[in-house]
Amino acid sequence: MDYLSTLIETATEIGSAKALETLGLTSGEISQNKALQLYGSWFAQADKTGRIRPIRIGEGRNGKRVYRVVDILSLRAKDAAQAMLKF
Repeated sequence: MDYLSTLIETATEIGSAKALETLGLTSGEISQNKALQLYGSWFAQADKTGRIRPIRIGEGRNGKRVYRVVDILSLRAKDAAQAMLKF
């Protein structure tokens, strides 16, 4: 039952982020550093393997990478659902 509540919570997060983005109340973007702080090793692994891609990379070798929050939350929900199905 705990898995179901986690899935519902994640789906709600995705819906909320998409609604805010649609209304223009948030840019819906997050920097790589902020994403690492919020999502930790899960984000680092998804970024490293190319499962999540930045929408914009600043100039130069160390340019700032920016990601869409909705993309991150969607991928997290997909991973959570797949993990539940394997359990």
